[in-house]
Amino acid sequence: MAYLGQLRDIVYANEKREPRVATYRLVLLEEKPTAAVVVHLLRNHNAGTVRFAREQELDVVIGRIVGQELRGIRVDRTRVVVETDQGFIEYSLDFNAADLPGTRRVGEPWKPAVVAVESRDIVGGSLPIFVDLASARPVDAWLLKVLKRRSK
Repeated sequence: MAYLGQLRDIVYANEKREPRVATYRLVLLEEKPTAAVVVHLLRNHNAGTVRFAREQELDVVIGRIVGQELRGIRVDRTRVVVETDQGFIEYSLDFNAADLPGTRRVGEPWKPAVVAVESRDIVGGSLPIFVDLASARPVDAWLLKVLKRRSK
């Protein structure tokens, strides 16, 4: 079973700080033994210059959506699917461990901070996330069927 949210727009700044618009929706999936959320992002190459069009903007768009809509939701339970004119591609989300607060060893402040974290501990809004473009893969057939349905 899946919940399909309504399509909506988000305004964000591109690399030149110019306004751009991306269209997305959230899809909640019941995946045993837990649940997951999919950020379904539409990327239409013929949509005009103010529409989401560049891979470089993907981190900004997804960061804004996760920060606003998915605050507190585990990043490892969040999937990103980009729909283009050519098809559907799924990406993984990742984070930079250097962004995590660490503790310095007492008596050895010159050594790097110690960080201990598990991926399930990283949640939306806790630190900057990015889309791992190298993780691109085709969407599973069952998920593709869900995403092709349009919410009413």
